[in-house]
Amino acid sequence: MNLNKRWKRKGPAAFFALTLIAAALPSSWVPQAEAAGLDWPSGQLLPSFSAPASTLDVMDVVTEYNYKWNDPTLQHETGRPDVNGWLAQTSIDAPNKYMVYGPYATDIPAGDHTAFFDLIIDNNTADNNVMVTLDVRDNVTGQVLASRELRRQDWTHASSYERFELDFANPTAGHDLEFRVFWHGASYIKVGTIGTESLDRAEEAALFTSLKGIVNREQPRIYTYDNPVKGEEGKYNWMNSLGLGHQDVADNWSLLTKYRSEIEGIVVYDDNVPDTVNLATTIASQEDAIVAPPSLVSKLTAAPYNLPILDDLRGDYANKLEVYQDLYDNYWPDLPHKLIVGLNPNLKGYLRDYATAVGTATVWLDPAVPAEKALLQDFFGDMPYGSGIYMGWWPEEQLGVETASEYGISTIASDFSSNLTVFGGTSRDVSVKPVPAKPALENKIYVSLILSDGDNLQYMEHRFKKIWDAANRGDVPLGWTVSPAMLDAMPGVLDYLYDTATPNDALISGPSGVGYTYPNYWDNQAYLDEYTALSGDYMQRAGLRVATIWNTITGSTNANVGSSFAQNAPDLLGLTAQGGGNGSINVFDNSLPNQVLNANYCYSYETLEMEIGNAIAGWDGTAPRFVSIQANPWDVDYQDFVDVVDHYSSNANIVFVRPDNYFQLMREDLGLPVDPSTVTP
Repeated sequence: MNLNKRWKRKGPAAFFALTLIAAALPSSWVPQAEAAGLDWPSGQLLPSFSAPASTLDVMDVVTEYNYKWNDPTLQHETGRPDVNGWLAQTSIDAPNKYMVYGPYATDIPAGDHTAFFDLIIDNNTADNNVMVTLDVRDNVTGQVLASRELRRQDWTHASSYERFELDFANPTAGHDLEFRVFWHGASYIKVGTIGTESLDRAEEAALFTSLKGIVNREQPRIYTYDNPVKGEEGKYNWMNSLGLGHQDVADNWSLLTKYRSEIEGIVVYDDNVPDTVNLATTIASQEDAIVAPPSLVSKLTAAPYNLPILDDLRGDYANKLEVYQDLYDNYWPDLPHKLIVGLNPNLKGYLRDYATAVGTATVWLDPAVPAEKALLQDFFGDMPYGSGIYMGWWPEEQLGVETASEYGISTIASDFSSNLTVFGGTSRDVSVKPVPAKPALENKIYVSLILSDGDNLQYMEHRFKKIWDAANRGDVPLGWTVSPAMLDAMPGVLDYLYDTATPNDALISGPSGVGYTYPNYWDNQAYLDEYTALSGDYMQRAGLRVATIWNTITGSTNANVGSSFAQNAPDLLGLTAQGGGNGSINVFDNSLPNQVLNANYCYSYETLEMEIGNAIAGWDGTAPRFVSIQANPWDVDYQDFVDVVDHYSSNANIVFVRPDNYFQLMREDLGLPVDPSTVTP
């Protein structure tokens, strides 16, 4: 075992056995976290935190304020909505008018900012005339705070969104600000998202998020609000829903004073090598320290905080590969290997509190870069095959998940998760509701509607809550994908979903069990069987009777994978696969139905209606037909499902059912036991 060149463990931060003892242990030994307040049994994927305090301190750590083109606070003088943006076209829309202006936001703090505008142009080479003028305006004083003309050739590519930035200073907090896009009428332009990032808040993000991680691993006492996206969960929604007491913090720095006795010092990262923030996070987790940007060192080391510098990474590394090689050589041997966190160093907040609290390695390695992939594989090679977890996200989804899958490691998407250190301490008692009785099987068309992305814990915390809170939820049958890992990461949220579910709401498992993985890429059947058994256990305890299996977005499920789920997850009623959209059905191991989705990632009411229409075409009425349609939650709202069910309501031969009832009907049609959990092996 390598010695840590910065070995400075103190008090409760001493997670693991002493190096001298560890050196005498066999090479297969995997250290386990033993921090006060954390409970991490060997058979549990993720640790449990202790119960949250009766009153949580709520920090506002919002750094980015963004507004989608269809946000009701934005206004338009010209153009029109067009699927994924606000569009203006020559010879159709009036020129020399504002495509977008607003939102007259009053909650954007004073200080330095970078405004951003996501724009598409259809041709970036025809000429180099001015296409749009961007500006930021104080609507109280009428002052334009910054302005920029964009010429056609400022776009580096055509027909996809590109971000343009504009630096400005907001002189006065509380004034309503406008972000404006003035269209000169010379080319097709589409506006997606506009907004601003507070540079001052961004400097503080890692500091306060790591503070939260150190404090919450002893007991969850700090909750953060960092998601101002309109139409998502809101500041107090989850705390109120879960019955958690809370109080706002007027000044975030006051929490550093309040919890000063729990902080040993600071670890300073190097602005010139951004990935040092991840190494600083790993070191801080071991030192009971907080992560500090260079710009705040003088403030933190002076009164009233008087925090010593425990480690200063400035000038230590030339590039990111050196950072992570040092982490692997000198820190990783003494960290828990069952979990690793993948976090973009530009993302200073969000999941960083969880990484700090749990105390494992935080990395950002790209499998598309050979040297980075080789180092990532070194980390993965030390992790337990079949139960290792990669939390966070990837530089590129498919290649990242594929690389992890080759090592029997599942991804739990969670990079923008904000409060897992609080949710992980909620009660683990989950009151699962039974599957309601299915309708009688007839020669009809049965349609199952599914909302995707529930494997993504940050989606469950943010966007999901807005859709779940729809006033008319329960009007139509719908399958809501969730993660079985919620049993560990956010059990109180899972219990809340069952408590508030209607008979038309069915919770089902997202891909591909306890984590997002491509099981076809697992080349060791014994390890695959362990994974499917672990997934089966988690899904059974979470009440999830249907699972989505991914093998890339178009891949079918191999027979050995399906048979492994059939044998090791016997409570499952059925599986869906992304596949090619043909709706084909097969049975694994003579017991588990599997269907390729008829359509995946539908993005609007129109696509839902079209795909159902395509799937039911040609039905002759002589046998049941089964149609399974998946929708994308980032573009589809609950009302879209209600509208599409209403559209087909006049056809008595079309029956919309929950996914679990759907597979029960399919099982009956195939001559299989309707409920396999009641069958004696």
